[in-house]
Amino acid sequence: RADRESRVDYFEHFLANKPVGKKIETHINVLDSNSVLDAGVYEFALTDHDTGRKSTAKARYTYEWEKRDGEWKIVNHHSSLMPEG
Repeated sequence: RADRESRVDYFEHFLANKPVGKKIETHINVLDSNSVLDAGVYEFALTDHDTGRKSTAKARYTYEWEKRDGEWKIVNHHSSLMPEG
């Protein structure tokens, strides 16, 4: 999602399914004293907002953290559903 409007749209639809997530695999890579990568897999329990049907989804994720002005900030995030098969 390249702009704020499309990111808001994504999260509005995602949050409508009442996700409850947990990390099931995590790999932390400390690049230096101000940069960290956190990559792995998380799993979400979802409830369809129209039907109430429950499902789960696994997704890969990557967070890039940087320390800016003494505070850790997420400067990049990616997640995508695990490929089928």
